[in-house]
Amino acid sequence: MPNYSDLINIEEFGDKKEGFNPERWDVSFYCKDCKEIVETDRPNPDKYVFICKKCGWKNIVLGTLEGLKSNYRIK
Repeated sequence: MPNYSDLINIEEFGDKKEGFNPERWDVSFYCKDCKEIVETDRPNPDKYVFICKKCGWKNIVLGTLEGLKSNYRIK
């Protein structure tokens, strides 16, 4: 298990962090066509191609839930 206390209050990050939430590192998928966080299929495990289970298209962005919410203005 990594030592998360090393990531708290690093001066180069600007804002002082009061705590570290390891759950914020979970990967989520955002469909640009549906404009929401979705579940995906990965037909070929050797490639990074994801298909939206809702609309069936491949216009998927992956990232942390926190990052996707800030970049795509998701509520």
